Amino acid sequence: MYEAIENSVKSLQTAQQKIIEFIDGASIEALIILFEIMLGQTDEDVESLTDEQKQSVLADIKMADFDTLSKTDKRQVLQFLLVGTIHQDGLQANYQVTPDAIGMWVTFITNAFVGQKDNIRIKDLALGTGNLVATVSQALQENNKNIEVVGFENDDTMLTVASGVAALLEEDWHITLADSVATSMQDDADVVIGDLPIGYYPKTASEKFETSVTEGLTFVHHLLIEQSIAAVKPDGLVILTVPTNLFESDQSKSLLRYLQTDNVYFQALIQLPSNLFKDPKMGKVILVLQRSGENSRQAKPVMLAKAPSLSESAENKNFVTELTAWMKANHLYMH
Repeated sequence: MYEAIENSVKSLQTAQQKIIEFIDGASIEALIILFEIMLGQTDEDVESLTDEQKQSVLADIKMADFDTLSKTDKRQVLQFLLVGTIHQDGLQANYQVTPDAIGMWVTFITNAFVGQKDNIRIKDLALGTGNLVATVSQALQENNKNIEVVGFENDDTMLTVASGVAALLEEDWHITLADSVATSMQDDADVVIGDLPIGYYPKTASEKFETSVTEGLTFVHHLLIEQSIAAVKPDGLVILTVPTNLFESDQSKSLLRYLQTDNVYFQALIQLPSNLFKDPKMGKVILVLQRSGENSRQAKPVMLAKAPSLSESAENKNFVTELTAWMKANHLYMH
């Protein structure tokens, strides 16, 4: 299995490097063209390549044997390509691919929460390259769930990449180029997930946001936390990765006030292993919220925990047991 993934990654990276040289462009541009060729699509960028150049790229794609891989292995291949591309272009932190070590816990919580329900609508308000939602939706599909993915992304390059990822994984995502903060959200998702961008929202936030500040610009991740609750059904769950210092900033008071309103339950905060992040200052935690409804209640106690590293198998097993028991005790485990 690993040899097949490695072969596919190397062959597709070779094709990507050729495209970089052919177009004299960035790695991310070459990746988009590579995806288009793999999908049999064409546009002016693909047409800018000579027949000889296309044939050279197609030979590498054939060597990759991508179509013979399982869906899970395909996602792994695309993840490696994305990570390499972002590293090569030196793209900013908000472009980084969500690691599987994070996706694993988001998937576990989502799967435990949806339980026996067959049809699940998942929303991601900060889609990025789509790796997180692909991880979660694939795992749920393996449990015979029918998954509808709705995604929003305000960066057209990232949206194009995510669209290519979905097509190559044979997933039918409903994704939109949009500013999630400024979009009026339908509260129709069973679960909202997201690896939230960090920084300031570049505009003055609407007064409808309880997390907005009265002076200056508001943190975009605060606004997206509030929007995520607006996008989920009553009793629905919101699972987000947010900065480790979420409650330490000078804007945390407005966020805490919002989390104490009747509309939302602050259920859990799970610290992630520090070795997942090159810069500790860029560390993230998993924030679990629930929109209030007839069948939801405030968890007692709020789970404040630290997830072990992937290499710590015994600790991971214990943490799964602890997390499962807590979810069952608080009516969040629906199996």
